[in-house]
Amino acid sequence: MDILIEDLVKKIKTVFDSTKVLSVKTVYEKINDSDDLRLVISMDKILYDDINVIYTKLIFNTDNNKSKLTKNYFTYLFDINCEYVRIEFVDLNDFSTKISNIFKENKFGENIKILSDFVKSPATLINKWFEKNNITNIFILNVEQKSISIVPCKSLNFNFSVELNNNDKVELTISKEDEKDYLFKFKIFNNIYEDNESDLKRLVETIGSNIKNNVKIWKK
Repeated sequence: MDILIEDLVKKIKTVFDSTKVLSVKTVYEKINDSDDLRLVISMDKILYDDINVIYTKLIFNTDNNKSKLTKNYFTYLFDINCEYVRIEFVDLNDFSTKISNIFKENKFGENIKILSDFVKSPATLINKWFEKNNITNIFILNVEQKSISIVPCKSLNFNFSVELNNNDKVELTISKEDEKDYLFKFKIFNNIYEDNESDLKRLVETIGSNIKNNVKIWKK
């Protein structure tokens, strides 16, 4: 049985209502050596029950007319290092059940989970690191995450604006340097500082230590 794109979109909207997803963006891409198209649905800041997911993509194969699916499966971005998982389904009800389970059971990779936990309360986490390390002259007032654009996975990045207690801001970009490494780029007072990490396990420490080492807010 053919699954129409229109019906698929309606089903996705019933699974993720407007209170659970900050933004949804869609784009069609050509597939090499195929008449089919790739429908990419990017989802930004999903809150499903008590599970927070910072970002993922759902990818479907469609016909050239953008009217129906040509494959009864989708792939989703499992982790930031361009790791995808394929999920097969038989109809839209089966699709609904399976995609719901992905979010209910938080079936995502370690680095997406780390970033997702971080964006729940980033200022609190960094300030706790400052306190633990006896850093008293710097305090984070607010951390704002900027919208994520639809880009190829290899170009995926996460952008934050960090407001300090002297009303200055640190612009932070976290991106993949290659398949496994992550690049932290800090713009502090028009200077750029970079730090490479193999994963995001030391996310808060990396942010906190770079701000500590490069922001001299009480020194003239």
